[in-house]
Amino acid sequence: MAIPDRKPISAAAVKVLWGGTFDPIHQGHVSSAIEVSQYLGVKPLQLLPNSQPAHRHRPVANAEQRVEMLSLAIAGHDELAMDTREIQRQGLSYSILTLAEVRQEIGPMMPLIWCMGLDAFAGLQQWHRWQELLDHGHLLVLTRPETIWPQDPELLTWYTAHKVDDAKHLLASPLGQVAHLKLGQYPVSATQIRKQLRLGYQPSATELAPAVAKYIASQSLYGIN
Repeated sequence: MAIPDRKPISAAAVKVLWGGTFDPIHQGHVSSAIEVSQYLGVKPLQLLPNSQPAHRHRPVANAEQRVEMLSLAIAGHDELAMDTREIQRQGLSYSILTLAEVRQEIGPMMPLIWCMGLDAFAGLQQWHRWQELLDHGHLLVLTRPETIWPQDPELLTWYTAHKVDDAKHLLASPLGQVAHLKLGQYPVSATQIRKQLRLGYQPSATELAPAVAKYIASQSLYGIN
């Protein structure tokens, strides 16, 4: 993807959040988040580890460990920062509560963008109060090459009613829209990383940051002893 050469927008002018379990955070997460930051011209993009996802199994690593891994992974990347509000809130993490809280903090006029992967978007109708998300901010759906777009009629109708053709259009208004952004190919996943570690294979530095790999070993995480 060609990245436009333009001055980054300060976080004081727009808020971009990317929530996830990050169990563990891997280089695909980091590279994708940097790509979004550069494409939108916004920094820092805030990575937001959740406490307990409502529609997934409890993370293997505890909250403190996932925060530490995320901190190690983004060190030296000024495009990225971390927001730990969902960890501090504890319990089940609901995006609608986080968006409403952030909107209250930043006021009514600042653009607020919530990033999510296509897998999360495909299950959006199972999210708590999902149709209220756009009352507080925008949604940016992130896909990779060869991913398959959801076919659910209700979800597609909702998407069509709110979509804009370019993700940069989300920067022009505070809330109410959905955009799609195709990312580069990052063939790595947290599930794959956990499986590799469980089987005794060490992920490469292009899959897992060396500092994160060292921390995982020090904590005997994911089957490492």
